[in-house]
Amino acid sequence: MRSAAIALRLAEREYDHSEHAKQLAAAIAGLPPDARRLLFEADDAFLQAHHPQTDSFKRYARLAFRGAAMQLGTIDADWVLASLADRGRSAEDRAMMLEVAIRIRRDNVEWTDHLAALKPHIVDLPDLLERLHQLAKPQKPNAEERRWQREDARRKKQEERRDMKAHASWVMFWREIINDPEAVFGADRSENTAWNLWHAMERSGNESRASGWNRRFIERHFGKEVADRLRLAVMAFWRKDRPTLRSERPETEKGTFLTRWQLGLAGIAAEAEDPKWAEKLSQYEAELALRYVSIELSGFPAWLVGIAAVHAEAVDTVLGAELTAELDEPTIGHSGMLQDIQYGTPDVARLFIPRLRAWLDAGKWRLGNNDDETARANRLRQVVQILVQHGDADTKAHIHAIAKVELVEGAKDALSSIWLPVLMRLEATDGIDALEKTIKPHAPAKFGPATNWFSSLFGDRHGHGETYLSTAGFTPELLLRLARLAYQYVRPYDDIVRDEGSFAPNARDYAERGRSNIVDAVLSTTGPEGWAIKLKLADDPLFADFKDRALVMARERAAEEADAAAFAEADIVALDRYGELPPLTRDEMFALMADRLDDIDDALLRDDSPRAAWALIDDEKIMRQQIARELRTNANGAYTVDQEAVTADEKETDIRLRSSGSEHEAIIELKVGEKERSAADLKATIKDQLVAKYMAAENNRGGCLLLTIKSARTWLHPESGAVLDLAGRVGLLNEEAARIEQEMGGSLRLMARGLDLRPRLPTERAKSRGHQQTATSRKNGDLLNSRTKRG
Repeated sequence: MRSAAIALRLAEREYDHSEHAKQLAAAIAGLPPDARRLLFEADDAFLQAHHPQTDSFKRYARLAFRGAAMQLGTIDADWVLASLADRGRSAEDRAMMLEVAIRIRRDNVEWTDHLAALKPHIVDLPDLLERLHQLAKPQKPNAEERRWQREDARRKKQEERRDMKAHASWVMFWREIINDPEAVFGADRSENTAWNLWHAMERSGNESRASGWNRRFIERHFGKEVADRLRLAVMAFWRKDRPTLRSERPETEKGTFLTRWQLGLAGIAAEAEDPKWAEKLSQYEAELALRYVSIELSGFPAWLVGIAAVHAEAVDTVLGAELTAELDEPTIGHSGMLQDIQYGTPDVARLFIPRLRAWLDAGKWRLGNNDDETARANRLRQVVQILVQHGDADTKAHIHAIAKVELVEGAKDALSSIWLPVLMRLEATDGIDALEKTIKPHAPAKFGPATNWFSSLFGDRHGHGETYLSTAGFTPELLLRLARLAYQYVRPYDDIVRDEGSFAPNARDYAERGRSNIVDAVLSTTGPEGWAIKLKLADDPLFADFKDRALVMARERAAEEADAAAFAEADIVALDRYGELPPLTRDEMFALMADRLDDIDDALLRDDSPRAAWALIDDEKIMRQQIARELRTNANGAYTVDQEAVTADEKETDIRLRSSGSEHEAIIELKVGEKERSAADLKATIKDQLVAKYMAAENNRGGCLLLTIKSARTWLHPESGAVLDLAGRVGLLNEEAARIEQEMGGSLRLMARGLDLRPRLPTERAKSRGHQQTATSRKNGDLLNSRTKRG
């Protein structure tokens, strides 16, 4: 909004009726109230900075009348009153806002009622209350305000008359061309007609002469024949002139050019309609055409690509030499030609690489050659950005070597600071080393060098930092190192707590965003290495707020995953055949695994239960085979079963269920409970083995630790020492699983299950033996009693 306000003020719209200013003013008229407030305040701040006005009415009037950025109305009433009542503002600001509020009266509201409604907003300012009191009295017309209104109305009428005159001129010229094209394009009038028609295009809004040659505009208004004639006419202009280059003009005229050269530029654009036009140019003509390049105000003209492909030597002779001359000028900060090269096509930009490297190696950018450090830094930044963006591998290696030398002790000044983002982009390890050297001499603080660097490199979305956290160079290990650095120097407890409402972000806000971006990059890493880094991050006390952030991200990803679930036709056939669909998400895969383990529990209760057979198994491998067979039998086409599948780091899982409808898998780690394993060992197994080794892949985020026992066993609680049976042991492990799930931000699903293979009911023979033992005991008891009585 500040830029828009300044642009409109500098446009001097009373005299300058450029289409750009009109379009900007029209766009502003439709802004919402919050944006209108920002524009109004920016306009006022700009005027007050350069021409302070103490009179509240005059300060208001220059905002509302002459050169106003926008017309105030009832749409602005709410924010105007809020600003008027804001006691954090100065009395002078509120006095001006009162002038605004006085003149924004809602429909059907009496004048006295309107003034009375304003009083509660200024009860703390007696002078303003007195102003309202005086206004409530019968008033004489305000001569000053009426004068401002008359001037504003006169300006608007002048604009309307100029627009009508221009329109009439355009219509007259249009009729002449339409009625007698042979005459207006005759040998004696062709150039004059082309000149006048090109001037007419100036009044065509978006299709003005600034865009050069515009066949579409001419054909729409005059037809194809006139467009062809005009093309031939303007093509002759550029060869009859010879624009001077910037380096050839006097110092006071370097930023100027003749208007007629723009017509020559349009002539080149018209000639470039021929795809092979550049091939037909002589060396002299190519060099002459290149002299028109700097007249194009919005980057390199499109036709430069054609000349560069055929006349590369001419490009270097004219534009290359001009670039060198511009770089050698001591007073230029931001170079327009460097900007055009940077945003030009790669084929054109590469032609300038040798000259830019030569300038860089000559060291003219170092301090001492120019007292203006800011200008020198800006120029160096542009050159380096082009070399990195458009240079080949050798050029990038050369820049890398220079950056390492310049940052051997870290960034110390404006010039050396330019090399840090470049080094971070070219080689992440060296970049982080340099960043560490730069900020380590300074203690962590709310505002300081570290805040500025994390802000500019990783947090300012509008900045020029060249680092990209998602590039291959930022490995998970380096991202973790960078995250630790961010948390050490941009400490969470130094963060700014913002109240609700709008605010202007500062370096601290951007640094906090940068820290968040780095942690998000860590959380987004994939594969075994990325998984290992996330485990380290979760265990590191430095990242106390990791869990909350990870939970939010996990929920977002789960929502995205759920929304992305879409079944193929074959899946629907499977649903009809088996009554269930293959899992498409992590949670569906986990739920399916839990369901199949429930089925195994049910199977152990059947009359034909495999319980007795499984109870005879002591070998873990054989037990795994039996459970895998049971899971395979119940697959219903929803998954496949794999035993001892090998992970990316050569670790063998016990049982792996693979969805037939997606890439998601579930891992089952089997432990035969008869072996001596403490509850603490099994708790460690969940994270150190199941999670860290077997669930590293992005699609393997559901796991289960499965225990089996075949005899009565108890274990001791690792903390309380309480005696645990199988159910208590599984409950303890599920508590640990839930803790790990929360610790990892919900990015995985874990559970523990137990298979009790002990006989569920005694056999008939055991029952008979038990009855016989009971009868014998009774008989022996009766005999003992009788003997006791006799005794």
